[in-house]
Amino acid sequence: MRKDNRNSKIFEWFLIVTAIIILCSGGYESYMQRYRPDYSILNYLHRYSLLKEYPVIYEPGKGIWHHLGWAGSGMMVIMMLYSVRKRVTLFRSMGSLSQWLSAHMFLGVMGPILITFHTTFKFGGIIATSFWSMILTMIFGILGRYIYVQIPRTLAGTELAVRDIEQLIETIDRQLGEYSGGINVSDLSKVIGSVEENSEDNSLLRALFVMLWSDIVISYQTHQLNKILKNQYHFAWKVRRRIEFLLKKKAAFIRRKNYLSTSQKLLHYWHVVHIPLAIVMFLIMILHIVVYYLFRSAYSI
Repeated sequence: MRKDNRNSKIFEWFLIVTAIIILCSGGYESYMQRYRPDYSILNYLHRYSLLKEYPVIYEPGKGIWHHLGWAGSGMMVIMMLYSVRKRVTLFRSMGSLSQWLSAHMFLGVMGPILITFHTTFKFGGIIATSFWSMILTMIFGILGRYIYVQIPRTLAGTELAVRDIEQLIETIDRQLGEYSGGINVSDLSKVIGSVEENSEDNSLLRALFVMLWSDIVISYQTHQLNKILKNQYHFAWKVRRRIEFLLKKKAAFIRRKNYLSTSQKLLHYWHVVHIPLAIVMFLIMILHIVVYYLFRSAYSI
């Protein structure tokens, strides 16, 4: 299981690094083609007779920006394979659900970014409608990812029950006992708080706000805990990091246990909103492509 978790983390970091590289490269090229075309990457490649069929022109639907539109649209279509992976038994042996979700999120974020570069930040008419529906869908997708991870699951994607989460918390307490060297773990646990209140008393929106806020607070408390472990208990850096990780994980599990039913309700209502948004986004995207090829002589994108 540790190997699977490590592979998932490596895969996630690979996607994050790839996204950063694409975002920085696209941002640089976009800026240079608009203001300093002689310093653009494409112009540099032209000096070596590479990609000379693509002129350095900062116009939507022209040069490399035309192909970025297709690449972004392709990513938006490919990301829907995640839904196939969840529902079709044949695909369940092809990688863990968490890795598919990470790829789904990567494509769902990078697709809109590439399409944004494709527009060269010029919006109007159906393009504006298509663009903002896409951005809204992406924002809801990120929110859905956050809500999704609030429901603890196995590597296969099966939701854990309250008792399963309590067992995980007990396992963390045992691990803390091994690392803490006889220190009272309960005292350390108080440094990193968790949401103990009954979430049933809150509205769904308030519960979502509490969860978001508690994550921010726990991150700050982790920084404070590091100082205590270093100055008061004189633990080595590696031990401090492990204790921080375990206490932060314990606090998150306690919060997720207390808010389990609320998170499940939030995820249900999120699907009710997100799926129609995604359908509208794809319909407008298809309409945009059809209109472009029917009247491309009159359109600049």
